[in-house]
Amino acid sequence: MASELSVGLSHLQQLLAALETAEGKLTEGPRRVSLGERQVAAAEKAIEQQKDEITACRKRADDLNLRLKTKEAELLKLTGLLNQAKSNKEYDIVKGQIAAAQTAKGEIEDEALVAFEQTDAAQSALNDLRKALEQKKKELSELQKSVDAERPGLEAAVSELQGKITEAEKIIPDGDARVTWKRIRTAHGASALSAMDDGFCSNCSSRVTTQDSVRINMGDFLLCRECGRLLFNC
Repeated sequence: MASELSVGLSHLQQLLAALETAEGKLTEGPRRVSLGERQVAAAEKAIEQQKDEITACRKRADDLNLRLKTKEAELLKLTGLLNQAKSNKEYDIVKGQIAAAQTAKGEIEDEALVAFEQTDAAQSALNDLRKALEQKKKELSELQKSVDAERPGLEAAVSELQGKITEAEKIIPDGDARVTWKRIRTAHGASALSAMDDGFCSNCSSRVTTQDSVRINMGDFLLCRECGRLLFNC
């Protein structure tokens, strides 16, 4: 039969585990909100970068359009010179220049087409990013409302458990035992206690000596020799 100390320690372990769970839920909400805020910020940054990309695409398209107009003006001028050629040699020279200008014009047109397509694609990507941002903002708002709604209940649960733990800790003997308990609870939290199951420490699986097992059954305050947890008989 478990000693009064072991019964009390078993109850204390349950309370500590419940407190750890409640505190975990209390801190998990703000962590999730913080993550959501970072995701929104990242989405906003991606939008600004995409806007810069669109600006660059439009500039390339405008530059190519200007080059195209310049080349068309050059062709118009060359056509005029061709009509004014006074010899076959001059005619052939201008005709060659026109051919080169037409080739260059075709290349510029191809580049301009690509630039316009890139601009359209970049704009489409921006629209997608904006939709994604709105979705993230919506999810963040809903999460924040949920966290705010759950907080009072969790805080009340934590406060209640802390009170119960303070009461349950009265089972710990005064003096060195209480000092030791405060130390190991600070270090290990809910796992500061370990049940002795069939002669083994449930925390580290090391065998409890026969002498220690007898002392625990008698209600002595005793730590595991291997992991330093406070042992109790379950």
